[in-house]
Amino acid sequence: MPVVVCPSVSDARQALKEGTSAVVVVPIFNAYEDVVQCLESLIRHGGAATDLLLIDDASTDVRIAALSDQLRDVAPRVVVLRHTVNQGFVRTVNEGFEAAGRRDVVLVNSDVIAGPEFLERLRDAAYADTRNATATPLTNHGTIVSVPHRNTPSDLPSGFTPEAAAVAVAAESGRHRPPLPTCVGHCMYIKRMALDLVGHFDETFSPGYGEEVDFCQRCTLLGLAHVCADDVFVYHRGAASFGKSPEVERRRQRHEQILAERYPFYHSCVRSAASSRRSTLALALGEARRALLGLTVAVDATCLGPIVTGTQRTVVETILALARHPRVDKVLVLMPAERPEPFADALRGHPKLVAVPAGQLGGPVADVVYRPFQLYDPTDLDRLRGWGEKLVLAQLDLIAFNNPGYFRDVRAWLRYRDGTRLALAVADGVAFLSDHSRRECRAAGLLAAGQSAEVVYMGIDHVALQDEGVPPRGLPQDVPARGFVLCLGADYRHKNRLFALGAFAAMVERGYPGLLVLAGPRIRDGSSRSMEATYLLAHPDLSSRVVSLAHVSEAGRTWLLEHAQLVLHPTLYEGFGLIPFEAAMVGTPCLTSAQAALAELLPADTEIIAGWDAAAVADQAVSILAEPGRRTRLVDALARRARDFTWDATADRLVSLFRTVCSTVGGPAIAAVEREEHGAGVTEGVVAAETSRSLAFAGMNGSRPLYDVLDEMYPQDFYEAMRAIGQRRGLRGPLVAVTVFGYRLASAIRSRLRRRDSRAEPLDP
Repeated sequence: MPVVVCPSVSDARQALKEGTSAVVVVPIFNAYEDVVQCLESLIRHGGAATDLLLIDDASTDVRIAALSDQLRDVAPRVVVLRHTVNQGFVRTVNEGFEAAGRRDVVLVNSDVIAGPEFLERLRDAAYADTRNATATPLTNHGTIVSVPHRNTPSDLPSGFTPEAAAVAVAAESGRHRPPLPTCVGHCMYIKRMALDLVGHFDETFSPGYGEEVDFCQRCTLLGLAHVCADDVFVYHRGAASFGKSPEVERRRQRHEQILAERYPFYHSCVRSAASSRRSTLALALGEARRALLGLTVAVDATCLGPIVTGTQRTVVETILALARHPRVDKVLVLMPAERPEPFADALRGHPKLVAVPAGQLGGPVADVVYRPFQLYDPTDLDRLRGWGEKLVLAQLDLIAFNNPGYFRDVRAWLRYRDGTRLALAVADGVAFLSDHSRRECRAAGLLAAGQSAEVVYMGIDHVALQDEGVPPRGLPQDVPARGFVLCLGADYRHKNRLFALGAFAAMVERGYPGLLVLAGPRIRDGSSRSMEATYLLAHPDLSSRVVSLAHVSEAGRTWLLEHAQLVLHPTLYEGFGLIPFEAAMVGTPCLTSAQAALAELLPADTEIIAGWDAAAVADQAVSILAEPGRRTRLVDALARRARDFTWDATADRLVSLFRTVCSTVGGPAIAAVEREEHGAGVTEGVVAAETSRSLAFAGMNGSRPLYDVLDEMYPQDFYEAMRAIGQRRGLRGPLVAVTVFGYRLASAIRSRLRRRDSRAEPLDP
């Protein structure tokens, strides 16, 4: 269709009157290379029914005038309106509004490059709600809708063209249509309804800057809305028309002042939109960022140190598995202050891994922060949340939560329980080692309705820190020759080592000639050591047949599993239950119970401890040792099942969970109490939420646990009073009560702290 060159606005309106779709208006002033790229993209991706209105505002570049001849064979209708005298951006755009007649307008800066389906997607966003006045696409250079770096202009990431970026963003988008305080001027879909109701751009802002904001605030005050078309990305070079001269900057400042005087709420709303981490806009920007940069995961590895234990091995294997995952672009390893050998060597040389000292982080560095080991100190929460947009915690089990015997006193247990409740309330997602642990947490009321919680089985196919087995220190030299049954694990009572002693005694009665090796860390509270000692005192002939080792190295652990004739594992409670599978992987049979998580993890055809009769278990154990076929069947069944638990599968489940939490707006109630910047207009509610959040997470002086401070201030009655408040309000524990009803309480406590007044006065929450 030929290009129509019009001498006046009325002629342009006549040329465009037959269309029904939006008119794409492109104001042009010089910037020839940008204009060519812009028009080429609009023609290629706009569709055959798209009408383009090009308004040349008296460009001095002669190549601009020649463009009309180059566009004569394009499919869309192209209408060209030329000024003989420069009118400025605002007047030019108003002419475009008038020329479009009764049609919607898509206003596109001439330094924009559009992508596939941009016009259809923009229209869908604009018409997603009858209140919508405008829709704005994402871009690389667009203030609050900038991606991949929020609020920061940037070029496209390496390897992306504008079209490829548009396709990637659209594929990742959840189409949330987040509300905006204003449209953004690089590209905007403006419905005719809005133009009819509030009129055109105010020429007070001529020649440009702030006019679209003024227009949008007039719409807002009428009850209309503005949205982000979060499945649309357009490339924007930025500052192509006005440049960056001192005069342009002075004009920008003048216009910002006019906006502040007309709409005192506006700048506060923009700051809130720009800073909120739990809004639909933040969610949409995060999706676009991951589409362009990939998923960045920060893994808390601060537990790494000079000693290798199962926890440390799990952390390292998790990091390596995530680094191998194709949907993870980068893994930030948050390391302790001192270099942890040999872990640093195990993590070296992987291109996706970046080691970062945790103490040097000053703000969010990742899409997700993952804590792969149990959280015991709730004061870690503020630090963890500050490192990323979302927080995922690993909840291994509820062993300590359910058992007061593992604490020095009841009060310490109650504190731990409160800390667990707070941690799970704050987490955006929770990874459980088994479905048993997840069901327990739900039954205990520890998970909020709708909170992301997934089972993430750990792997058994370790690839790092695989040292050759070495006899553990303290093991008598004759143990290998005599043969031994191994009971491996810390001396927690739920490990049931006392039962293992009874079963071993029955094995000895049946003629077993070997020893029993009890190996595992010795704990302070809830240990079975005294019961074991009492049993051995009552059976002095058995004492010489029992070897008790404290903590053994991973190399020593491997040696014990490889050389044991049988592993006896009569545990009563496991969050996962690694030992039977580890034993089978090295060819050693394991007679295990099927308690807790093991009930879901063990294969159906394996032999297990069927009851708690020590004599019957001894019969099983002696028969397994005496019958090679039975022993082989037991090992094979467990080894086959062990192959289902790989670290790559662990990474798959984790990435699925990470993507789920990244696609979820907000979070549980306590996680939502974050600071929203509103300038001088901060509401009391926001201050209350931030005050109580700081109190609950960090302690009142920022360095000591909350309870230590409270105990000094109110050693007798504070804890009980807060618990009573929580019970009356239907809450669980004082920390939650402080968080929810914290403003008045926090104010009172902080003022008392400043005075260092230790009087125990009643507080009205």
